[in-house]
Amino acid sequence: MILTKVYRNVDDIPNIGSYHIETAMVKSDDLMKNILRVKTDHGNEYGIRLEDENSILENGSAFKLDDKKLLVLSVIADEMIEITPRDINEMGLVAHFLGNLHKPVQIKDGKISLLLDKVVVKMLKKHDINYELKKVQLDQPLEYLDLTK
Repeated sequence: MILTKVYRNVDDIPNIGSYHIETAMVKSDDLMKNILRVKTDHGNEYGIRLEDENSILENGSAFKLDDKKLLVLSVIADEMIEITPRDINEMGLVAHFLGNLHKPVQIKDGKISLLLDKVVVKMLKKHDINYELKKVQLDQPLEYLDLTK
């Protein structure tokens, strides 16, 4: 079966308990894809080909299989670096370095998060910049800078 449209996010579905749910574990990188093949916890395989190119997949994206069955995507937790710059100068240094490496990031609440990278960790240690390593289940894929927005 090929699924072409996200029904809703599982968190936004009323009466979720009335559905039979199959879960497919996906990597955070898979959220950027418009075409995807998944295998569920029930052993079923489905193809996903989003017909609307503006649609995005996210943790909890649900697809209707029939009136009472859903396929829900669940993102596998990634090993992440969460950087907390002390001031604007440190933020600039980190942003410049990560930009030169073309790393996709998430910036939220004054923190920069990205997938674990040993080169980045080495640079952070060298410059005594605050960071933590964490296992994080991303809701949306990390983004590259888009200057066209």
